[in-house]
Amino acid sequence: MAKKVSSPVGDPQKRVRSETEPKFPYTTKPSSLRRLLQEIPKKPRPPKFDMKLLKAWGFSDANDHSMLRVLKAVGLLNDKNEPTELYSHYMHLEGGAAALAAPMRKLYEPLFNVSHTPYTESNEKLQNLFNIHSGGSDRALEQQIQTFKALAENTKFDGAILLSPSPPPGGLPPGIPPAGSALGTTAININLHIHLPENKTQREYQGMIEDIGRYIFGRPSSNE
Repeated sequence: MAKKVSSPVGDPQKRVRSETEPKFPYTTKPSSLRRLLQEIPKKPRPPKFDMKLLKAWGFSDANDHSMLRVLKAVGLLNDKNEPTELYSHYMHLEGGAAALAAPMRKLYEPLFNVSHTPYTESNEKLQNLFNIHSGGSDRALEQQIQTFKALAENTKFDGAILLSPSPPPGGLPPGIPPAGSALGTTAININLHIHLPENKTQREYQGMIEDIGRYIFGRPSSNE
């Protein structure tokens, strides 16, 4: 009597995916990565990242070291775990997060090819995108997604915000020519220092910025 060979059980797509290598970098401690990216602008530029430095900065878990491969993949560290020029740009408290936009678009190009703003997609949509474009076990896949979200939450994708308020009712005061005119050589810069609450999503922060433009500068929202 011939012996019956049983076929593997489970989702065939999951079996194929688990046998492939992850396509995107990930850390096993995404929560630590979020905190590290927020700490970098507050700290002096170190000569090199290692376990001693991470412990001195409050990252004492052995798995925290896996964050370094993500920093290298996005270009903040070189192959020797030394800070790069991009790292120096990212250190700036005002506008530094915009420095990661181009590296993020390059690193996650497959995601940006199918979505203008993959960092605002729902968890279900992200799982679908990573299922298609990456590999690894279910756990590795989830860690890739959380790593992407941690990076995106600390990246400014829309560049610098230029705030140009409209002239006050009745026009500009006498003696002040309009900007761009032959006599308008004096530029007026308005700097807003906004303290945003922590633990908000990218979408919530965008909503706050839209409210500033709408209520302070009279700009229509994206829904108007």
